[in-house]
Amino acid sequence: MNLKEITEKNRIAWNAVMPYHQTAKKDEWDRNFRQPGYIIQQEPELGKLKELGIAEKKIIHLCCNNGRELLSLKNLGADYCLEVDISDAAIKGAKERASVCNIAVEYLCSDVYDLGDEYTGCFDLVYMTIGGLVWLPDIKRFFALVNRLLKPGGKFFIYDSHPFTNILPWEGDADTKVEIVDPYFHPEAWEWSDGMDYYGGAEYDAPVHYEFTYTLSEIMMAMIANQITIKFMGEYEKDISFGFEWLEQRGMKLPLSYIMIGQKQKEIEHEDRTNKTGRSTNCRI
Repeated sequence: MNLKEITEKNRIAWNAVMPYHQTAKKDEWDRNFRQPGYIIQQEPELGKLKELGIAEKKIIHLCCNNGRELLSLKNLGADYCLEVDISDAAIKGAKERASVCNIAVEYLCSDVYDLGDEYTGCFDLVYMTIGGLVWLPDIKRFFALVNRLLKPGGKFFIYDSHPFTNILPWEGDADTKVEIVDPYFHPEAWEWSDGMDYYGGAEYDAPVHYEFTYTLSEIMMAMIANQITIKFMGEYEKDISFGFEWLEQRGMKLPLSYIMIGQKQKEIEHEDRTNKTGRSTNCRI
């Protein structure tokens, strides 16, 4: 299969699970975001975001899912905020929440690989949260996109499950043996047909979908290859995946999540498509 065939199958799979996510969490999410200034991010993510400075920034959240994180960044004072997700159902639910809660965030339903030139050089921050990279078949092409979206000197921020967790048993308990059950290096796609309702645990007829496990070195080298300098890398014992809380509770001091921050190089004034400020003339934001 080619890239578009894979991402389309993943779009169908996410559309299938979104109604179950809404059933389990919609009321809670809407209630939270009706509170003025509500922030969903917690430490260590919140602290690193504050260090970056969110106020007055133009931010794009790629693979945004239900969109809660960017609503919070808007509440932290961000300027223009755009959420992008391939799932029609996810974007529909996120739009409804922003409208109900009166938070000014824009939305775009799109495969991230299809984002047009009108977004080139528009953003101070490209933001990603847990579970975004695993759905992307070509990580080098993805970070070429990140570079294109960023203004000169703009930042890339990701808070995700640590690739180390890919080798461990999923959803264990107090009696689960901590052992290696899957390879760390797995360049092929994982094909799944099980459900993805990690909120409510609903059983349903899930379409086939595909995930990709990237090592830390693959992520870092894809950034470097696309002129994104790594400015920060932090590893944490905190589980953010709903699958490894059993390990966090054991206090085993294992890397369960990470934050990585990159910065686009500033010296691009020689490129044909930039004006005197170094910003792409294609940007329509």
